[in-house]
Amino acid sequence: MKSTRDLTLELLRRHGELTVAELGKQLGIAGPAVRRHLDILAGEGLVEYRAVRQHTGRPYFVYRLTDEAKARAADGYSRLVERLIREVSDLDDGAGHALLDTLLARLGERLAEEHRGEVSGETLQERAASLIAALSDEGILDGVEVRDDGMHLINTACPHRRAALASDAVCRYEQHAIALLLDAPVAQVGRIVDGQSRCDYLVCEPGRSTVTSVV
Repeated sequence: MKSTRDLTLELLRRHGELTVAELGKQLGIAGPAVRRHLDILAGEGLVEYRAVRQHTGRPYFVYRLTDEAKARAADGYSRLVERLIREVSDLDDGAGHALLDTLLARLGERLAEEHRGEVSGETLQERAASLIAALSDEGILDGVEVRDDGMHLINTACPHRRAALASDAVCRYEQHAIALLLDAPVAQVGRIVDGQSRCDYLVCEPGRSTVTSVV
């Protein structure tokens, strides 16, 4: 059976950010007990928090995993995937790159099929909101921003960092799945593996041209 602290880390990994009250509800324990567990996890460098200011009243705090916690959870799996990608890419006569592109394109299509029923809405913005919720457990998206050039879907923690460093096809797999689920053109305009703070996908209304992707 998982400990309360392990369950806390799992909830934060799944939802991104949670308040003490939200964690207490999910864990079935009182706020003071949640805070004690969070204090221990923070002391171990696994949890951090930020203040959220409101128009009225005092700010409240939300808790999230640190980069160290995210890396620790995914490191072993990431190394395996990275090695597999490099081995496939190194097959003779360029066949490896073509095979890898084909496999990851099919994975993007499969991912879209798995989550298609979770994406709904009459407008592109409504579909994007449901898409973020649908892909949250995959670690692919965690926010949306509307800017002058269009709607941006963002991810602040790359779930496939080592694999993406090994091949750009990994990023194209996610981009392909997002485009299929939204039924709209999508370009990746920012990547964590290129030194930026987050992965950034620009979505255009169907029928409109979009910018060139970085991958």
